[in-house]
Amino acid sequence: MKTIITSILFFALVHQVSAKDFYEQLCEFNPNWSKYESRVPQRKAAQFPSERVYIQAHLTTVLSILRSNPTDDLSTSQLSSRNHLIAVLNDYRIEGRFPINYYRNERIPVFIDEHNTHCAVGFLLQETGFDFLANEISRADNYVWVKDITDTRVIDWQEMSGFTLEELKIIQGAYDSYMPNAFIAPNRYEIPQKPACNIVYFEDEQTGKELAHTAENVWFFGEGKSGVLNGRWEQNYAVGIPWIVGYYKNGKRTGQWKEYYQGTDKLCRTENWRDDKLNGVRIRFDKSGEIIEEIMFKDGNAVTKTNYDRAHGIKSVRTPLDSVMLYNETYTMEGRLLATGVERVHNPGNLLWFQNIELTALNSVAITARSVSEDNGIYLDGGMNGRMGRPMTRNLFQTPPLVQYKKEGKWTYYRDADQTLAVQTKDYSLFSRVDQDFQHFSTELKNTTLKLMSITMKSQIDSLVVHYESNLIYDFIGYGEQEFKHIHFAYYADNSFTSEVDNFYQMNSYRHQFIIEPQPRLKEMGEYNANGYRIGEWKHFDVNQQLYSVEKYLIPKKEESLVLKQN
Repeated sequence: MKTIITSILFFALVHQVSAKDFYEQLCEFNPNWSKYESRVPQRKAAQFPSERVYIQAHLTTVLSILRSNPTDDLSTSQLSSRNHLIAVLNDYRIEGRFPINYYRNERIPVFIDEHNTHCAVGFLLQETGFDFLANEISRADNYVWVKDITDTRVIDWQEMSGFTLEELKIIQGAYDSYMPNAFIAPNRYEIPQKPACNIVYFEDEQTGKELAHTAENVWFFGEGKSGVLNGRWEQNYAVGIPWIVGYYKNGKRTGQWKEYYQGTDKLCRTENWRDDKLNGVRIRFDKSGEIIEEIMFKDGNAVTKTNYDRAHGIKSVRTPLDSVMLYNETYTMEGRLLATGVERVHNPGNLLWFQNIELTALNSVAITARSVSEDNGIYLDGGMNGRMGRPMTRNLFQTPPLVQYKKEGKWTYYRDADQTLAVQTKDYSLFSRVDQDFQHFSTELKNTTLKLMSITMKSQIDSLVVHYESNLIYDFIGYGEQEFKHIHFAYYADNSFTSEVDNFYQMNSYRHQFIIEPQPRLKEMGEYNANGYRIGEWKHFDVNQQLYSVEKYLIPKKEESLVLKQN
């Protein structure tokens, strides 16, 4: 037992605390600390419980230097800007929301990560109205050191900021993607280990001794020479049970990587790499082995994303138009086109448009390391100093807020070609027609079409054109055989909610521990003819959704201005 513990601690010493003192730890985080050795507190190397604490220690030391540096040569505006940005940087340090290094198997700067989280310098740019510049730097080279940025606008901003270029260089840092102390944590078999040229075997649960050195007893194994990975990397979940398998070439991920659902032999996802960049298709599977998502990557950038909704028999193919808008084409599983339109990324979790629905070990361990608190996190003390670590009280890979897609502008829906509803002599409500002719979307359109029960349509609907604003339907247009229906909806502004409505949402948001957004209240609805004239009944509702007025147009009335066009 003593031998095993010694080997574990030795491994931790080499891989977690290779620095002999705090100064060397700072230099590992940012080589520019070599210019400040005399100004760094002299103390032993620290065992940081998380990457977050490591970064905060770096920024705490940076702030002490910034506050003590001379400012005599600064103008009044520069000094004011400097003092403000020092306060901003301190808030950034305290909040502890730092970028995550997903794609590089080394400690390296990350200007803006997948969750739109900025590095310290990027955050200062953002807070001073230069987020566009931070984004341009990120797109050009997301792993660039400040010293290597050649954009002259950065120099212009640096002069206005009140910081020197050398100070900006020391503010920046380099980020690792693996959890400190993962090798010695009590739940270490459930944590992705940092790939290294090494081979370690599982231990006997009773004696703590390593199991026989056979292939099925390997915990993790990295192939390579002189510390450079070159070949297969694998980490297994338990004896004979795989977890993560991939390949390196000269220290860079290259080839196909596979991840299995923890504790099973069922694939969770596969992805393809070349020179440390995703290239090719990333596929995710559900636990029954069905494909639920495919993302095509080229040189690290997502090109298209396909999600499979087998419960409704559809698949959605999304292609980015710009940073926030996507084009969606929805098909049956057999490939027949059902709908097309534009979506806006609604992103409470600051994820990119293609972010996974369910994060997995290969790209979520750093989120957990950053987000869990000292009181409810993974064994933060790693069982060191004779103590067992505090137990984990929530899922290791708990899913953060997800990307949502809200429909915008014109959407076209096509009638299900395999539906055989015959044309009836009696009138059908528009609701019934939609429910029959657009079965793949009847659930999605249900809330709106229920309001159409009193509106009739004699023939099948060949297609629908629906106009949206942030997922709200404003115009609903149905085309049938020699028949046309255009229903318009108007809503109250957000600030029209009554105190009763506000209290309901606040109470339920607290009860369920997530935000329930108040739904806009219908103000009026009615029908237009093909010329844009009001016809039939127009209904008016108060903010409590009580019908208080009905207008009947026996003679079509010209509408002064249509909110949205029919086509």
